[in-house]
Amino acid sequence: MAYTHYTSCFVYKKGDKPYNEKSRLAFLAGELLKILIVTLIAAGAGFVTGAGPIGALLGGIVGYFSALTGTIDEAASQWLYHRLICLSKDNPKCAVGIVSYDPYRSDLGAFDNDQYVDVVLMPHPVASDSLEIDPGKWITALLPCNGYKLDGGMGTPPYRSKFIPSHPGNIILADRFQGEELLAPVAELEADLGYTALKSHEMNALHCEAEGDFWVKVKDWAPALAILLTAALVGTAAATGAGYAAGTAIGCAIGFFFFGPIGCAILGALGGLLGAAAGAAAGTALSYVTIKAVLQAMFDADPGNIEDSNVGDRALGPIRMGDAVAVLGEHVYDGYHDGWNEFHPLMAIMKFNQTAWPSMPPTYLMWQPDEQVPAIIPETVNPSSPKLDPMAMRFGLDDPEFRSACEVLRFEWCKRLKEAFSPETRQTQQGLEHRWTIHPDVDGCIPERDPDPIH
Repeated sequence: MAYTHYTSCFVYKKGDKPYNEKSRLAFLAGELLKILIVTLIAAGAGFVTGAGPIGALLGGIVGYFSALTGTIDEAASQWLYHRLICLSKDNPKCAVGIVSYDPYRSDLGAFDNDQYVDVVLMPHPVASDSLEIDPGKWITALLPCNGYKLDGGMGTPPYRSKFIPSHPGNIILADRFQGEELLAPVAELEADLGYTALKSHEMNALHCEAEGDFWVKVKDWAPALAILLTAALVGTAAATGAGYAAGTAIGCAIGFFFFGPIGCAILGALGGLLGAAAGAAAGTALSYVTIKAVLQAMFDADPGNIEDSNVGDRALGPIRMGDAVAVLGEHVYDGYHDGWNEFHPLMAIMKFNQTAWPSMPPTYLMWQPDEQVPAIIPETVNPSSPKLDPMAMRFGLDDPEFRSACEVLRFEWCKRLKEAFSPETRQTQQGLEHRWTIHPDVDGCIPERDPDPIH
């Protein structure tokens, strides 16, 4: 399976703010004003060409549809191309950690059909807790035990804040390892755009997103969506007018029956208002149901799927909470929310096979600071390196041997992913001798050899 990639990050320059959820109303207001101006200009151009009112009508219609289509296309472009800020010149980046929760996808209300997980980065310990992914939606998750409180300070149980003062090298955002490299705020972006609160799960673990194609479809179908929206507006206006006419007639009839002409005028006006409101409500409801059904179909057609990035020589099953994994992706700043660093798109996620050593490195290392609990000492990380002792496990990243072992583990796992996505590997895979389907001996071919040199 292959990952999908529809977005592209942009290089940030001060003042070039990314598309953000807080700016949506301003964006919409500006686009509505642009639609109005374009429509009026087109109508005026149609009028002065000599066609008169008919030319103005046709010109206005053309201008309106052109501007509305452009607005839909621009909204999609902002989401796809001006929301993510590039963080690294040597993308893609790789990390090793533990999957925090089962793959999760938001609903249509978020206008984002990407699927995502968080990865608690090695060697930070994890504990089971509840995590609020969306407002009011709580799931069971594995969270870093040395995470942060609401005020940004180190957390309380099940967090291991009491061990941090004596082992400060294990602070997630200051570990001089994966946490600091991938999660810590970039100074320029923090000053200009800001980052979300430290308590946020995206600040404590690496957020990884497999992309869906909802906004690609919105961009491709912008003209059709413009027609749909216009039809909904026209339908709502027609229902409002019909309701007004019916309400006026009924109100006038009742008023005239009881109070004569004056009653007809008063109750007719009141009935018209009530009828218009009822017609508008009915038209709006029908338009909403229709538009939502269309958007839902687009949203559900090809959502992001973490399993598209699930790679490895052996089938180890789907990605689930608690899996030790290596992940590869583009390192970006997501500017749509309050801001955090993430992998977007997730290019590959590989589960560890814990029984594959010596052909593969041992699975994982985790900081174990609690002196009351016997340290679990893993097998040697590398045949040429010494075994870790309990003291190294207590100190975690403050211990040189423990840090070195973590660095070796990350290198060994990430090397396999990076090699698979390297330009050299991709070029080799294009060779005809590597394009067999059944077996090289059945439908493969023998590569051309250089001719024998002249003797």
